Amino acid sequence: MITDWIPQYELLEKSYQEKLDAQYQTLDTDEIKAVYENVYLNPKHVDMSSIKEVPFVTPAELERDMLEDIAYQAMAEGQVAVLLMAGGQGTRLEHQGPKGTFSFEGRSLFELQAAQLQAFEEKVKTPLQWYIMTSDINHEETLKFFEDHDHFGLAPENIHFFRQEHFPALSKEGELLIDERKDIMLTPNGNGGIFGALKRSGMLDDMKSRGIAHVFMNNVDNVVVKVADPLLVGLHIQNDNEVTSKSITPKPGESVGRLCLVNGEKSVVEYTELPEGQGDAFKNGNIGIHMFSTGFLEKAADVRMPYHLALKKLEHMNRTLKVVKEEGLKFEKFYFDAFRHAKTHMTLQVDRKGEFSPLKNKVGKDSIETAYRDLTDEGLI
Repeated sequence: MITDWIPQYELLEKSYQEKLDAQYQTLDTDEIKAVYENVYLNPKHVDMSSIKEVPFVTPAELERDMLEDIAYQAMAEGQVAVLLMAGGQGTRLEHQGPKGTFSFEGRSLFELQAAQLQAFEEKVKTPLQWYIMTSDINHEETLKFFEDHDHFGLAPENIHFFRQEHFPALSKEGELLIDERKDIMLTPNGNGGIFGALKRSGMLDDMKSRGIAHVFMNNVDNVVVKVADPLLVGLHIQNDNEVTSKSITPKPGESVGRLCLVNGEKSVVEYTELPEGQGDAFKNGNIGIHMFSTGFLEKAADVRMPYHLALKKLEHMNRTLKVVKEEGLKFEKFYFDAFRHAKTHMTLQVDRKGEFSPLKNKVGKDSIETAYRDLTDEGLI
């Protein structure tokens, strides 16, 4: 019954009740209840005895020229695409708009990555298809930004936008939250929703129709990312992997997940779920850079991914219809929960310099200042 989920319902005008009725009908309340109980009320804790360090290779062990040649040949044949996760806003940077529109000396994060795709296109004489996952909160702004900047010199028909999926936010009592517009509050369902979103948006079918076999995935906020790094691409193709991941040696206490073997299966243990201090025992930090076979993407799209809890201050209407900003429950999927379904998975550990510089905060660590310094050091601006 809707009043069990939305206690303010009867305080609302009829037009708002009708709107909420329609939204409520689209929800799977059995799933929402199960997620609330399993993830918030009865969370499972990480069994540290089940976790072991993941095997990895380093660039020094590899035949770089040979692997890069493999990558360039695959690019020239149109077999390689790039998948960008860009669903976030620049709120923590005090930047109005999608995070990808944040700029250094007039060059946005989107432009910095587009320039790398343009360079590959000039080298191999074939465009790399670019698939960009946005969210409801930034989709239209992102499209307009690309249009206003002439798609950074890339052909618009080679850039494909699709939206991240969502899941309801809840109060700690397990009730649905309603926002100030009196809508049921939905929040992005985490980066693990990317596989289902690829399939439901038709992007996975688009990849297959183009003969794309290998997909490089990265986040928008790693300012020095080597998009479609030929070494990683070549390693992935040569070994016929379903998944190939990049890692770095994490700093003590660093807020990155750890690539690990969990009960013998490849996975990532998120830093928020590790007991304090335990993460430092594992030496492969996950930096959100992976290669996937399209066959694996198809398999992962049909996997029922678990949800994880994120406690966030959310602006919503309380039981008396007053707008408040209080801690609520967001539930997110993590893409790496699909890794255990990969038959073949390798990890390439690289140096941090020139590979990983996340832009998360306005000041302090992983900030505008550190990102600017690293971009300058790498000659990217």
